[in-house]
Amino acid sequence: MCSFVKKVLTNLFHIINYLSVGSSLLLAFLLIANPQKVNKKANPWFGCFILCIFFLLFSDALVASKMNPENEILGFLLNFPAFLIAPIFYLSVDYYINPTKKWKNKNFLLFSFGFFMLGLFLATLFLKNPGETNQAFFSEWFNIVFGIVFCIQLLPYFYFSYRKILRHQKNVRLFSSTLENVDLKWLEYMILSALVMAGFWIMNILFQASAAGIILNIISNFIYLVSFFFIGYHSMKQKEIYPYNEAERDEINEIIIETDIPEENRKKLLTDEKLTESKTELIQLMETEKPFLDCELSLVKLAFLMNVSTHILSYIINNGFEENFYQFVNRYRIEEAKKLIHNPKMDHFNLIGIAYEVGFNSKTVFNTTFKKFTGKTPSEFKKAA
Repeated sequence: MCSFVKKVLTNLFHIINYLSVGSSLLLAFLLIANPQKVNKKANPWFGCFILCIFFLLFSDALVASKMNPENEILGFLLNFPAFLIAPIFYLSVDYYINPTKKWKNKNFLLFSFGFFMLGLFLATLFLKNPGETNQAFFSEWFNIVFGIVFCIQLLPYFYFSYRKILRHQKNVRLFSSTLENVDLKWLEYMILSALVMAGFWIMNILFQASAAGIILNIISNFIYLVSFFFIGYHSMKQKEIYPYNEAERDEINEIIIETDIPEENRKKLLTDEKLTESKTELIQLMETEKPFLDCELSLVKLAFLMNVSTHILSYIINNGFEENFYQFVNRYRIEEAKKLIHNPKMDHFNLIGIAYEVGFNSKTVFNTTFKKFTGKTPSEFKKAA
């Protein structure tokens, strides 16, 4: 690679790196400060995760600018947060999903790799010769293997975080009629991006001395920068996932736990006669008052209108209609949408207007749900009508 092209690429790398450093620090501050006061445990943990990335990028920026600290202890302290990234991310996901979760001593085991690195660093301080640097103490191959091992140890944390999010996306259908702001889909995308980043990290370790290393650095730092904007947008947009009081949260938690119990072993909350009666009352409520038109209708809100507990209402829906709450409410929304599409007086409404009118707040979700219930897209249904 000619010196001019290499110089241009190096300068581009520095610019993107500095932008990433500044963006990560600002985003970490906003999440930890949590000015909106939502997800009060999860947001600060997620902010600490971004702060760890800031230290990683800041340390790289210092090395690239040949300003890295000569003091090895200070250098280690700048790099140490990188060893805490994965467990902190896992805990932030856990607190988004379980906001009332208490800290347990076994959670310290999540930081085993960080404790191992701290012990290894302290050991090198006593074992190496006076004046010898860590770079000289560890062979080049050791540093390469360690870098790859560091990336690989991230995978279990991302895997279990991903599983938690998928389980949450299933559970949230038990108590929410609208998923867009509470299903943590953006965190799912972020985990997939993190896996891509880990791949770039490994390639960068293997090719760091070559021209390909500079290009990989530019690509990876650009992905970092884009990711910070993506995270910033979605984390600031993220609503409180469980905007309920403690008693209501406990009931929802009981409902979620109950789904893991085999159906034949679940407790019968109502007699067959009472279930039939309650089912009739619920149908009458849905058809006369149409609470499903509220885009933020939840199991808690509907239980209040029915004057029953959330647990009882969930039982009525699950056993009386053989649906979860999300399916039950959106079935009524789709039926209402079909009526509006057939109604000549609603011709001035386009399909997205009808979607909002019946309680949906996303065109994509409306189209997907409509096709699931009718076998046609809204536009196909309207054309046929």
